[in-house]
This record gives sequence, C-alpha cells and structure tokens, in this order.
Amino acid sequence: MQLTKGEYLLQALDELETGSIFIWIVFSLNTATSLLNGLNSLSYVFIAEIPEYWCDIPELSEANWTIDQIKSISINNECQQYDYNYTHLVDLGYDKSVQYVNNLILMPNIIFCSSHMFNESGRSTIVNEWQLVCDKQLYRANTFLVYVFGKVLGNGILGIYADQYGRKKFLIIGVLLYIIVGPLSAFVPWFWAYVILKFLTGISIGAMYSTAYTLLSEAVKNQKRKILFAVVDSMYSVGIFCLISMAYFLPNWRHLQLTMACSSLPIIIVIFFLSESPRWLISQNRLDEAQQIIEKYHKSFMIPTHIEGNPTNERTLSSSDSPATLNESKGFFYRNFKSVKFLFTHSDLRKKILIMYLTNYVTAVVSYSLVFSIDNFKSNRYIYMSIVSVNEILAHMSISVVLMFLSCQKSIVITYTAGFILMMTILAVPEESKSIIMGLALVAKFFLSASFTINVIFISELFPSNVRNTAMGMNFVMGQFGSMTAPYIVDLLGYVAWWAPTTLCGSLTLVAGFFCLMIPQEI
Repeated sequence: MQLTKGEYLLQALDELETGSIFIWIVFSLNTATSLLNGLNSLSYVFIAEIPEYWCDIPELSEANWTIDQIKSISINNECQQYDYNYTHLVDLGYDKSVQYVNNLILMPNIIFCSSHMFNESGRSTIVNEWQLVCDKQLYRANTFLVYVFGKVLGNGILGIYADQYGRKKFLIIGVLLYIIVGPLSAFVPWFWAYVILKFLTGISIGAMYSTAYTLLSEAVKNQKRKILFAVVDSMYSVGIFCLISMAYFLPNWRHLQLTMACSSLPIIIVIFFLSESPRWLISQNRLDEAQQIIEKYHKSFMIPTHIEGNPTNERTLSSSDSPATLNESKGFFYRNFKSVKFLFTHSDLRKKILIMYLTNYVTAVVSYSLVFSIDNFKSNRYIYMSIVSVNEILAHMSISVVLMFLSCQKSIVITYTAGFILMMTILAVPEESKSIIMGLALVAKFFLSASFTINVIFISELFPSNVRNTAMGMNFVMGQFGSMTAPYIVDLLGYVAWWAPTTLCGSLTLVAGFFCLMIPQEI
C-alpha cells in the first residue's frame, strides 16, 4: 500500500527523535520552563514569610521606649493590646508605668491592634509591607490561591487554544505575558494590584509549562520520552534550589521577584530557534509547512515526487498519533464531555475516578502543607527548603525502583500509611524540639512526593486509553485544588495550634490510603 505524504512526514519525524537539533531545542525549552515553574510555585515560602511582629503603640515608640518595654506593658498577644491611656504612661515614664499597671485593681479592656511593628532584622516580605497578619492573614494565603488558579486556567482552559492555533503561538503569548507581569509584580505599591499580577503570572506559567510539555511529547516517543520527561521533572527541584540561593542573597522580596522575572531569559532565547510542532501541523493538514521544518533538521529527507498528498481535509494522523481520538471534528468540549460521561456512567470507572480524585487532592494538599508549615515549625527555612528539593528528586527516583517489585496499589497504601505515622508522631514531640519536628515532616514529605509519581502511573493503569487523558487531566486539576487549600489549612489551623495542620494532613493520608484499598484494578 502506497504511503501518503502525511505518513512519510510522520516517519521522518520519528527519525528526528534519534538526536536532531530540533529535539534538543524542545528539550531545552522544557528544562527552562520547568525550572521557572519551580521558582515561582514555591516563592510563596520566602516572599510571603511571616516575620516576628507585635502591636505598634505609636505613643510609646515616639517616646523612645524599647521594644521589650513596649511588649511588657501594652501587649496581650501578637494581635491584641491593652487599652491603656498611653499618653499618661508616657508622662509617667517606664518604671512608674510598671508600678501603675501592677497596682491596677481592674485590668483595662483588650482590643485588637490598629497596626503592627515587624522585626526589621529579618526578610522584607509582602507580609510586613502590607500588614498581612491577624485579621488580614488570609490575604497572604490569597496570593497563592490566585496564582494556582491562574495556572489551572493557563494549563487547562486556555491551553485548548494551543490545539487550534498552534503550540509556538501560544507559548509566545505565555512568555510575553510573563515578561510584562513578572517585573511589574516587583514594583506595584498596592496589594490588590499584586494579587492581580500573581493571577496573571499563574496563567503565563501554566501556559508556558503545558505548551512546552506538549511540544516535547509530540517530538519524542517511547523510552526516550520517559527519560527526557524524568529530567524535565527534576528541573522543578533545581528551580527550588535556585530559589533558595536567590532568597538567601536577596532579603528584599521585591528584588527576589525581579530576579525571578529575569529568569525567563533562557526561554526567550530558545524561542528564537524554536519551530512549530511538525506533528501538530500534520494534524492540521498543513503538510507543506511541516515538510519545511522537517527538511530543516533532517537534511537527507526527501519525499518521492510520485506520492499522493491528502486530497481531502481529513487528519493524516492515525489514532495512535492523533491527540484527539473522540470525534475531533466536534470540538474539545464535546470530546471531553463524552469522556467524562463515560467515566461516570460505568460504576467501576466511577468508583476509580472518585477515589483517584481524593488521592490526588490529598497528595497535593498534604505536600504543600508540609512545605508551608515552616512558619509554624519556626525552623531554618533555607535548610528546610534545601532538603525539600533533594527530597523531591530522591522520592521520584526511589519509587521507580519500588514499583518494579510492588504494584501501584500496594505502594501508594504504604506511602500514605508511612506519612500518617510520621505526621501523627509529631504530636508527641515538644515544640522546642525543632530538629525532630523538621525531620519527621521532611520524611513525611518524601513519602508524599513519592505518592505523586505513583498516582500518575496508577491512573495510566486504571483507565482505558479512550478516557485516560481526560482522567489524567481531571486529576491534575484536583491536585491544583489541593495546593490552593494548603495555605489556608496552615494559616487557620496553625493559629490554633502549631501541630494542628500536620495532624489534619496525617488524618487525610490515612483516609486516602484506606480508600485506595477499595480500588478494583480490572479495566
């Protein structure tokens, strides 16, 4: 049977996988975007760090009272103060004020602080600049919420248009957006403007990361794809290392934000050498454009002059090559609605997808909560975050070996059970034993990082190929929802007790592990 032009082009595209410059350009793009993703995703730990703070008493500060004197006289806790006549206390002086306070029969009312003072020897963060403490503490968590929500839009909904208008165009839009909003985030004087810019930053990061990932998946196949994806995923941890180094030398959050914005320079350079995805062009029946790109990187490639082109507007990709196998002509939303309907119509698949929703949510919310709990643990965040990044790499590498001997179901139950035990053990550790608390949290984080990899592989095993991509995408979205809620768990429960967030997270892992035992594995 005579091959069509599109099939010749697909064969040539497979030959490019052996090591052409095109593959290395796409791979370089992915490493740069993954590193940028790591930089931005956990920058919240440093940019939104909570410095030591206390109530500001202007009358006492202007009278040159020391911080210790102000705290001993006026402050009930970090968010509340005694309602004294502070002008009178200034007139008395500190020593007589102490006597005056001690001799009071009735203590004054306790009121919330109108403003706060921060320890200026630490980092400059958005928290001390915009007073995001006490009744405004959730504003801090909102900055991470809008960022992740932006990533969901950029990664999912807006990524739809990359299927229609091309990978490179959408990638350029994401880069241009980041070039604008990244530096602006470092200069805006208003909190509301910063929140909007964080949302747009999330959209740009999501768009760049998903588009680059798609380009790589269309450029390479089989075993080489797995190796390159593993390297790309590890660059996320490298990004965390870079973030730690930047934060250490740049104590001002605006300087750190500006430096992260400049980290997009490698992506900008790579884009100048990047071509559109030939596989996408073939799927759009734009064969001449695809041929030009393939000939650019495959010098010996020639299409026989006697072969036939595609006389119709049908796709040239086979079902295994095409990114859409479910009625492509009827559009993205129709195809995905049919897939979702299929998942929830069959009782066996419905049970699997609901349990996997839970596991992906729990993995994300617990992983991020353990990272953000650094403020509750009051440990050295540079050491803590360095171990977190090493944890990520070791977890992904070691679980690959474990899965050679154990099934995904057994592996994920073991990781959740281990995480549960470790997080519950924190309850028995005194608050002063910071090293032990940090060690237990980091080992628990190791197991949760491993469970992320298991979840991805488990989904690919549980669902048939015609709905596997939909199941994977929906579970990634559930993971994003988990990361959205993590800072609220840490801030709200951490205000009640420093151990409360890890206790809740431990309980969630136990529940997730229990439901994993109920998953039927036959497809």
